[in-house]
Amino acid sequence: MRKFVILACLMGPTTQVAAEEFLQRPESCVLVATVQDDHCAVTNHFRCSGAGQVAFWQEISHGNGALEVHSLDADHGAIEIVMPGGAHIRSHSKGDHPRVAVKTGSSRSTERATLESNGSSQSATMVTEYTYKGETRELAGESFDRLTYASDLDFPESGSKLHTSGSVLFSDRLDLMILEVDVSDGQGGPARSIKLKSVALEGQKGFGSTKPRHGCN
Repeated sequence: MRKFVILACLMGPTTQVAAEEFLQRPESCVLVATVQDDHCAVTNHFRCSGAGQVAFWQEISHGNGALEVHSLDADHGAIEIVMPGGAHIRSHSKGDHPRVAVKTGSSRSTERATLESNGSSQSATMVTEYTYKGETRELAGESFDRLTYASDLDFPESGSKLHTSGSVLFSDRLDLMILEVDVSDGQGGPARSIKLKSVALEGQKGFGSTKPRHGCN
């Protein structure tokens, strides 16, 4: 999903429309984890029930006060993303739940999306391959399985392409998937990376925080 966001930024400046005007968090969503990264952003992960197709919800607070909102399906595939400035992404996802990769060693997902910004739109397709080699990581008192991934994002109408790779951490007990490392190819320029700094679960320091702690100028 963060790959869609990176390329949406390449569509040009957007008008200042608040994310809240497009997506409202379902009342049934419950906060599960707060994740800080090194790119001046903090993500609050919610698990939702009785909210139709929406099974997971993410609110990403950036250091400049902007809010980014993601709604996800039961397999952690993107449904909608609203970015700071109003760019809107609608996606249809098809693929495996992360636990399939943990069980079999690999999985695949395809996300077909439409990105709208300032009255224009582009279609995009992202194909992601996940691999599991038995690696785990302990964070916030929870054991996570590490899945490495490689993604190819294609905008056929503009010819823009982006390759990213990295790893995600998945807790089957919490049904929680968080980004550990994401590195884009920068479209031929310098690579852009995002790295996990900390995780807070319920009752732990930093849980529910909306203030980024790392990488802010």
